[in-house]
Amino acid sequence: MLFRLLFHIFVCYILSGISLAVAFEEINTGYFNNLALKGYDTAKYFTDRSAFEGLKTHSFHWKGTEWRFADAASRDLFAASPGAYAPQFGGYCSNQMSLGNLSGIDPGVWLIFAGKLYFFGHQEGKDRWEKTGIADRIADANRHWKDYLASKD
Repeated sequence: MLFRLLFHIFVCYILSGISLAVAFEEINTGYFNNLALKGYDTAKYFTDRSAFEGLKTHSFHWKGTEWRFADAASRDLFAASPGAYAPQFGGYCSNQMSLGNLSGIDPGVWLIFAGKLYFFGHQEGKDRWEKTGIADRIADANRHWKDYLASKD
């Protein structure tokens, strides 16, 4: 019994150290690669209003991250003005950011509002934004995003 308790304490200690070692990254790339938006073409959300997987042959590096595009035209649009096509909140879930949390996304759940691209982890998060006021949720998320950016320095 005592051994089991000590073992659980040890495991919790080790896991807490691991979580502390994982730093916030400005661009959401997941845990195992350096790929933004799970490889989806961020420009196509604007030009085609649809989610397209990008190709490694049409990639561009920005902010230390690999961005992939479906074609050279999309890559060139992004390269000319990354800030205009990059998702808000570094590609983290916008709904969770409005609640103060970092969370992954589903590249198929997104919206463009006032010329900016927002991603969500689930349709429920996007629905919440649409039901409770997108502009208000953006204000919440912007406040939390500034806190995350400040913690990076």
